[in-house]
Amino acid sequence: MGKLHPLPIPEGRWSVISVDFIVELPEAHGYDAVMVVVDFVGKRAHFIPTHTTCMALGTVNLYCKHVWKLHGLPDAFVSDSGPHFIAEFTWELYRLLGIKLSTSMAYHPQSNGQTEHVNQELEQYLWVFCNEWQDNWDDLLPEAEF
Repeated sequence: MGKLHPLPIPEGRWSVISVDFIVELPEAHGYDAVMVVVDFVGKRAHFIPTHTTCMALGTVNLYCKHVWKLHGLPDAFVSDSGPHFIAEFTWELYRLLGIKLSTSMAYHPQSNGQTEHVNQELEQYLWVFCNEWQDNWDDLLPEAEF
């Protein structure tokens, strides 16, 4: 076991982002997961409805459709080492685009604590505002993001 090394301070907004998933939610309009993208500097987050089965290609497509169009490509991603980011396609995409991937261990708050905190806040928000059938959480994501 070595010492923990804090992540370097990013140079600007949206230059380093973290990506995580909240999965196995009750189905709402065909979705059962949320992709959470958080800016390390500004702490702004984007909440994107998706599916628990979303893999690397789907993740890249969601990122391009919902985040890239607003903020461009980051210098680095921070994520857990789950299947969403380890797939060979994703590694190749990052290499081609010149993006450095920084991995952390799942549920490891020392390196990716802010995303875990944002996930908790989003879950609390949805818990309070979801209807009794819990099938409208995807409609609440824009308000939660705001």
